Amino acid sequence: MNRKILFNSPDFEKPVPELEQYSTPPDIAFEIMKKVNSSGNLSGKVVDLGAGTGRLAIAAALLGADVTGYEIDPEAVAIGEKYSLQNNLDIMWINAAIEGIETNYDTVVMNPPFGSQRPGADKIFLEKAMEIATNVWTIHLSETRKFIEKIIEKNNFHIIELYEFEYPL
Repeated sequence: MNRKILFNSPDFEKPVPELEQYSTPPDIAFEIMKKVNSSGNLSGKVVDLGAGTGRLAIAAALLGADVTGYEIDPEAVAIGEKYSLQNNLDIMWINAAIEGIETNYDTVVMNPPFGSQRPGADKIFLEKAMEIATNVWTIHLSETRKFIEKIIEKNNFHIIELYEFEYPL
């Protein structure tokens, strides 16, 4: 992976608080994608739900994945699309809410809203991820673990691995 492209990838220019827009730090995106790749989960169709400016999508594309990024904020999509074009990254960007996704993917990678501004936003993302993919790699606050575990169990999914990161908000 060309770490320089990932580590120079752009942040939000004007984050929208109601959308809980915060960028995944490049070092965390790098570590997560190394784990996704070593598990074999980048070999099929990959989707980044709530992609923002695309840090996870960019990391996946750098590792050769067939990536689509869904993001509701057109400004964030424009930033991610411009950067991926400048760096010859093949990412399909779709400016849309995730609720309307009907396409199936092999793997979801996402850093969804944590549900602190819009209660239940994290649940919407997690349920959509489990609906459209077999493999889901997602970031959540550690204090929401029991809530997340209930959603996962209700949807007949299982946590295979769990990692903890120091995550700046």
